[in-house]
Amino acid sequence: MSLTDRSTQNSQSQRILWLLEELEIPYNLSLHYRHKSGPRKGRAPPELAESHPMGKAPQLVTADGRVIAESAAIAAYLITTYDTAKKFQGDGGRNDWVRDESLTSFAGASMGPIETMKLFLDIATLQTPLLLRPLVRWMMGAIDRAFTGPELKQMLKYLECELGGQEYFMGKEPGRADFMLSFPMDMAVEFGWVDLGEYEGLKGWRERCQAREAWKRGLEKGNGYDMGFVKK
Repeated sequence: MSLTDRSTQNSQSQRILWLLEELEIPYNLSLHYRHKSGPRKGRAPPELAESHPMGKAPQLVTADGRVIAESAAIAAYLITTYDTAKKFQGDGGRNDWVRDESLTSFAGASMGPIETMKLFLDIATLQTPLLLRPLVRWMMGAIDRAFTGPELKQMLKYLECELGGQEYFMGKEPGRADFMLSFPMDMAVEFGWVDLGEYEGLKGWRERCQAREAWKRGLEKGNGYDMGFVKK
């Protein structure tokens, strides 16, 4: 089994590396690099299209040669196949597969689009000529104040409520939802869109995730990831 990551510094593949390290299973890691400049700055390199038509990462190549390209599907495959002790499948009660699926879908289908829009607003401002930037910044800020900002805050309130007093969203150990939520939460924090000081539960959850030895090992093998790469 092998994992293809498109960058050593700014890829959401970190959450898959974290999961692989938690499962303690052998794997080969292939690192690729994003375009550093030009019109495709920050985009995936063309060689990724050789293994999957979408040309994006992460990509997991299973032992029998099957290529899985979506993070949520990769996580589902890994947990279903290798978590024989069911350590990362919830600890019972409300922490069942329905909750795990619901929160996993929320990470991609709800938080994903809003954060993509916020990222677009940031990039549009940065790419605007200096003379026009104040006007564009005002326009983009108006959109954010009216829509994307309130939407993201509402989502964080929801997650704070869902976490409750638990250590992780799926109980005493992280589940697929925790792995999937880690990336949008990192985006929200590192891009300065939210202050987790307002969400003590989520702040503690993120700190617990990043304090796990498996997270640290994944970070070392992937050489970390820099969420501010778009602004550089």
